[in-house]
Amino acid sequence: MAGRGPVDAAGPLAEATAALRRHTPDGWTAVREDLLALARRAHRASAPVRGRHDLGDYLVATEVLVSSLRRAVAALPDVAVTAVHCATGEDDVLTGVTVEVAALFGTHLPSAGEEVHATLAATLRDLLGRLSPPAERVRVHVHVGDVVARRSDL
Repeated sequence: MAGRGPVDAAGPLAEATAALRRHTPDGWTAVREDLLALARRAHRASAPVRGRHDLGDYLVATEVLVSSLRRAVAALPDVAVTAVHCATGEDDVLTGVTVEVAALFGTHLPSAGEEVHATLAATLRDLLGRLSPPAERVRVHVHVGDVVARRSDL
């Protein structure tokens, strides 16, 4: 490289950079809206979920909803919440909830799932009133991600 001077900023590197900036990959238009939606949600600490009572509509932060669901399930024996996922539709109406729980070794999983499901449905009715999703849209996945011998380890 002896004898070469400094690279000219207006040379090939600058031309390549300008060409890349002008190029829009085909896939970008397909993901652009998803990225913009993600960026919009990133500015809020928690997305709203709409509830309804006799005096009108109100909004509940997703963080409050998730925290309340976790607390309600925590009161049940033999299970612990590992994840909560909320889905909303048009006008921030909750369309579904998926709650994953871990179970104590020896727990009858179908019974635990039914108990968690009933608890979730009741909690959602208390929090969201008439806009609570129908019970069939509240899914409970009993995920045994760990086996523990004592309730205190849940």
